[in-house]
Amino acid sequence: MFDEKKTSREIELLGGEARDIRWKNFHLIVPHTVYPPREDTDLLASVLEKVTPFGKKKFLEIGSGSGALSILAATLGWQVEASDVNPYAVAATRFNAIENNIEISTSEGGIGPSQDGQHTQWMNPGSYDLVIWNMPYIPAEETHEYLGPMEDAALIDTHPSGLLNEFGEMIRRFQLISPTGIGLILCREFFANQSTKNVLLSKGLATQSVSSLTFEDGETIQVLAVWHPFVQSKKQQMHTVSSTNSEMLEGTYKPGDSLRARFQTDGKGRHGRTWDDHLDSFKGTWKLDSNLIPQISSQLQCQVALEIASSFQSMSPLDDSIRVKWPNDLLVRDKESKEWKKIGGILFQSLSRGNEQSLVLGIGINTKTTNLLKGRGSLEEVGVELDNTQLFTLLDGIVSSLFENKSNLSNTSNKGTEINLKLLLKECIYREKTCTLTGISDAGNLLIKSSQEEDFEVSDDLSLLWPHLQLQ
Repeated sequence: MFDEKKTSREIELLGGEARDIRWKNFHLIVPHTVYPPREDTDLLASVLEKVTPFGKKKFLEIGSGSGALSILAATLGWQVEASDVNPYAVAATRFNAIENNIEISTSEGGIGPSQDGQHTQWMNPGSYDLVIWNMPYIPAEETHEYLGPMEDAALIDTHPSGLLNEFGEMIRRFQLISPTGIGLILCREFFANQSTKNVLLSKGLATQSVSSLTFEDGETIQVLAVWHPFVQSKKQQMHTVSSTNSEMLEGTYKPGDSLRARFQTDGKGRHGRTWDDHLDSFKGTWKLDSNLIPQISSQLQCQVALEIASSFQSMSPLDDSIRVKWPNDLLVRDKESKEWKKIGGILFQSLSRGNEQSLVLGIGINTKTTNLLKGRGSLEEVGVELDNTQLFTLLDGIVSSLFENKSNLSNTSNKGTEINLKLLLKECIYREKTCTLTGISDAGNLLIKSSQEEDFEVSDDLSLLWPHLQLQ
């Protein structure tokens, strides 16, 4: 990757004069090969400033560069440790902390190939309340010109399985953040043709994009918050219930608690329809904080269904095999007929008791093809092999990502503002006219256009027919 010429160039640069930079209220000396504060640093800083120190206030920055973010974190009240694979960055972080009268513990190392040493040489596993990382987000295969081994360490992802995968695995195994901790990473929207969010969700983690920046060339970087979903909540399993939604609404559960059952005797869908139960289907419900969700809109239902569909599509080896029928049905494409079949759906329900309002989210999904009624499909048909325990882990992360408020980073009031139209079923019939979906209104209604260029806004899904949906 690095020839003698590039390495010699880097050695020559190291003998040059360091840059003198003013960032926020800090004076920084930045040697050559050390990553200086840039737009991505500012983006991560804007998120960091929103997080009030919590827990034991233990903070780790991976890839500290000049030390700018670590110094900022210390002024916010965190007990800061900083690491970098570039020894000159470690020296810069240490020097700049002293120059700004800040106490920071520094170490050389970071996430990388196992032959680079043990993780314990640069951090204390599983002990941090907040971990941040301005991740090298340029894949090695996209890079044709290399600068030098130390300069490129801050820019290029050379890990065999990808740094995002390794980071997610370390979080999953409690090797970085504490059970109640948060990771903040700056990364691209996509990793190896997958959404970065889906990569982390597939590991049973919760994640949410809390800030983003789009450059003139159209590339978008984002700050993702990552955490363990609902770690202080009850995750209950039962053999048989009338319905998981009813059980949770009528029981003594707290927001974040979940319940799944092997059998439902009286499961319901939208409009009071009966949910046909069988052994190989997932039935689960989550209690939500009604104070964070002012109203249950079609837009919110659709957003939850789309988040689930996006994760399934990322796992399926078949392209365009998953869809959502507005507002809340999950569909798979039949291999032979190419028509769509329902595999499940989501359902919000609420119950008022005096001044107390209970709100739950139920999710039902067919995982296997056995014993299915006509017009019903399963995840198995599109190559998504998950048992109910694995599916719960994934869904727990998705629900937490949408509705768990972590240190005021999450913003549930804005859920549903980012509708991915690509995964919505497009063709429908309305008032005997063939129409195509064009969007979702702010009120959550379906926006459609007829073949005669007439525009309609539809609030009732019962008024629509879907010509490519198998009858049930």
